[in-house]
Amino acid sequence: MYTSSTPMPRVALITNLLSHYRIPCFQRLSQALTDRIVFFTLAQDMLHRRYVLADEQHHLPVVRLEGWQWHRPPFDDRHLNNILPLLKTNPKVLILSGWDEPTYLLLWAWGVLTRKRILFWIESTTHDGPRTGLKETVKRTLLQYASGCVVPGQRAREYCRALGVPEEHIFTAPNAINQDYFRSAAVRLLPQRAQLRERLNIKNQVVILYVGRLVEFYKNLSTLFRSYAVLAKQDTPTLLVIVGDGPDRSVYETLAQNLNIPNVRFVGLLAHEALCEYYAAADILVLPSASETWGFVLNEGMEFGLPLVVSEAVGAGPDLVREGENGYVVPVGSVDLLAVRLRQLVEDANLRERMGTRSRQLVQNFSPANWADGMANAIRFAAGKRINGR
Repeated sequence: MYTSSTPMPRVALITNLLSHYRIPCFQRLSQALTDRIVFFTLAQDMLHRRYVLADEQHHLPVVRLEGWQWHRPPFDDRHLNNILPLLKTNPKVLILSGWDEPTYLLLWAWGVLTRKRILFWIESTTHDGPRTGLKETVKRTLLQYASGCVVPGQRAREYCRALGVPEEHIFTAPNAINQDYFRSAAVRLLPQRAQLRERLNIKNQVVILYVGRLVEFYKNLSTLFRSYAVLAKQDTPTLLVIVGDGPDRSVYETLAQNLNIPNVRFVGLLAHEALCEYYAAADILVLPSASETWGFVLNEGMEFGLPLVVSEAVGAGPDLVREGENGYVVPVGSVDLLAVRLRQLVEDANLRERMGTRSRQLVQNFSPANWADGMANAIRFAAGKRINGR
């Protein structure tokens, strides 16, 4: 039976990459488990996610599993790995960060055969892709032999419930960034906002900021450009800043030209310090995605007091966006409504300030410490659960 005093078992957490935004969370969990956890990764890098790789000294017990990798543009790579190094650690609890990798399925099968406790760490939602057919049946089968799920927020929790997981077997570990870094950067840079804007050649303009990959299939930036074409006709001067890169960058540059949109700036990928300068200089953060399991850039922008405009497909929406309080949620692909919401914020500086203050308040609980607490609760639950009670 699960209690808060249930001893921590040996744990293996398996994920595809060691991403920079996961490091503070993993560090907190490693401290909580006191040498009882090893992190396993499937790859050194991935074609479409090199921008998220951790390059700092993290002092974590991380083992990269050797194996095969298939590129699948514009989708993420897939991997089949040698799992022997993991088997040798003989964990009691396996945490699988998904079901879309052959290696995850292999480890699930091994865990079931050897009667391990299995937790699925799930960020998928019903809003980030089609959810019908054989794949959903397979997921239900996988979950029947798992002790439970760990989710970042409401949307993923709803999805796990829809797949048949009992409510009491679902644990929330709220998605978090390196909160200390971004918060301290905001404290340092926001007082310099006027000088920053001058150095970045931002004149008397309201800055609408997008941060992310330039991949239409996921990010749906064409809607943003078309909305901005409508917005740009009003009197208040604006600047649309696009931070990031990807295979569709040239497509978007051409679209901006064809729409005859003034004041669009593509700045490419930025290191953290340069990115924080744009957060500090911006007025509004927008994420119009067609498929987005979470949206970590929202956590980052909220630390800088930015109001948010996001699509309904953004997984973090119900957790990070309070409609009318710190931002707005719009239907995917709604050019007109996105333009209306952006215009409201562009034309009302007091509204932006109020919403930005609320953003700072709402993001406080999305911390690495709270993420680690949620994950540790799930591990204790799995450790105290009877095998035949899965």
